[in-house]
Amino acid sequence: MIPPPRGRGVAPRPLAVLDTEPARRGPDRRIDRRLAHLGLGVAIAFLISAVASLLLPPAARLGAWLPLHLALAGGAGTAIAAMVPFFTAALAVASPASPFLRGGSIGLVAIGGTLAAVGRAGGAPGLAALGAWLDVAGFAGVGLATAWPLLHAGGPRRPVTEVAYLLSIANVVAGVTIAGLFLGGSPDVGAHWGALKPAHGWLNVFGFVCLAIAGTLVHFAPTVAGSRIRRRAAGVVAVAGLAAGAPIVALGYATGVAVLGQVGALAALAGAVALAAHGLEAHRDRAGWTTERAWHAITAGSLLVAPVWLVIAVGTAAAGLVVHGVDAAGWNLEELLAPLALGVVGQVLVGALSFLVPAVSPGPPERHARQRRRLGRFPRARLVSLNVGVGLLTIAGFGAMTDVLVPSGLALALGSIAVTLVLLVGALTMREPSGAPGR
Repeated sequence: MIPPPRGRGVAPRPLAVLDTEPARRGPDRRIDRRLAHLGLGVAIAFLISAVASLLLPPAARLGAWLPLHLALAGGAGTAIAAMVPFFTAALAVASPASPFLRGGSIGLVAIGGTLAAVGRAGGAPGLAALGAWLDVAGFAGVGLATAWPLLHAGGPRRPVTEVAYLLSIANVVAGVTIAGLFLGGSPDVGAHWGALKPAHGWLNVFGFVCLAIAGTLVHFAPTVAGSRIRRRAAGVVAVAGLAAGAPIVALGYATGVAVLGQVGALAALAGAVALAAHGLEAHRDRAGWTTERAWHAITAGSLLVAPVWLVIAVGTAAAGLVVHGVDAAGWNLEELLAPLALGVVGQVLVGALSFLVPAVSPGPPERHARQRRRLGRFPRARLVSLNVGVGLLTIAGFGAMTDVLVPSGLALALGSIAVTLVLLVGALTMREPSGAPGR
C-alpha cells in the first residue's frame, strides 16, 4: 500500500513501532563500563597528585621525575589500562574479558605505579622494584583483556588499532622490566644503566603511551570531531612509525649502535607527523555539531592540538640522537617535560576524559547531558591557556629566560589543567536527577 503524500495539511504517517524485542542482543557491557569508569577516576586522582607534587621541594620530588611518573605511569597508564580493553571490545562488537581480569589488571597498574612512586621518592628501592613488577603483571593482564575480545569479534576488525594496542603493551612490559631489574639490584643492568635508562624512557614514553594514544586517535579523533571512522593512510603511517621507532631506538641504545637509534628516531618522528596530519584530516571531514558546542570545542580541540606537541617532543628527542648518537647525553628529560607531559599526555587526557566520563558514567541521559555542560565550561580560555603555557615552558626547557617563562608557563598550563580536574571531579561525583531511573 502506498502511503499518502506529505503535502500541506497532510500529517506524516507515523513509523511502525516494534512491539517485540529484538531476537539478538549485543554483548552485556554494564560491568565493563563501570570498571572503565572506576579506572578513569583513579587516573584523575593520579593527575591531581602529579600537579600537587610540583609543590614539593625539587629534592623531594627528584626534580621532574615524580610529577612525570605520576602523570605518565600513574595517570596515563591507568587510563590506558582502563580504556584500551574497553575500546577493543566496543570496536570488535564482542563480550569483554572477565571482570576479574579487567579489574585486577587496572588495580595492579594503579598499585604498582603508586608503590614505584613512593619507593623511589622515599629512597626505598625494594618497594619501588615491587611496584615495577606489579606494573608488569598488571599490563600483562591488560594485554590479555585486550586480546580476548579479538578472539570473539562479531564486528569488523580494525587491525591498525589492534596492532597499536598490543605492541604498546609489549613495549611497556619490556620498559618496566628494565626498571624493575635496575631497582632490584641487577648487576648487569646497573652496569649498563647509562644506556638502558634512555631505552627504558623511549619504550615507556613513545613506545607505550604515545603509541597507545596513536592507536586510539585513529578511531577516537574522528568520533570526537564528528567525522567518519575510516581507514586513513596517515593513521596507518602514524601507528607504523611509532610502533617501529621506539623499539629500534631502544635497541640502538642497548647495543650502542648509533645508526639504529637515529633510524628509529626518524621513524618515530614520521609517525608523529602522520598522527598530526590524521587529526587535521578528521577535523576537515567533520560534519559539525549543532548542540553542546562548548563541550565539543574542548574535546575536539584538545585532540587536534596534542599531536602537534608530539611532533615537537619526538623531534626534540630525535635531535638529541642525531647530535649525540646513543650517548646518554642525547636523552634530556627536562627538554621533553613540557611538550610531552603537558602538551601531549596532559592535553589528550583533558580531551579524552572530558569526552569519556559522560560516555561511560552510569545514570540516565539527563545526567550525562549535565556532565557535558559542566565539562564544556570556558573551553577556549582553557585551550589557549594550556597551549600558551606549554609553549613558554618548552622555550624555557632550552635555557631561555627561565626566570620569566617558567613561572608564567606553569601558571597558565597548570591553571588550565587544574580547572579541568575540578570539572572532572564534579562530573564524576554529580548526582543523578531525582526520580530518574538508574542504569
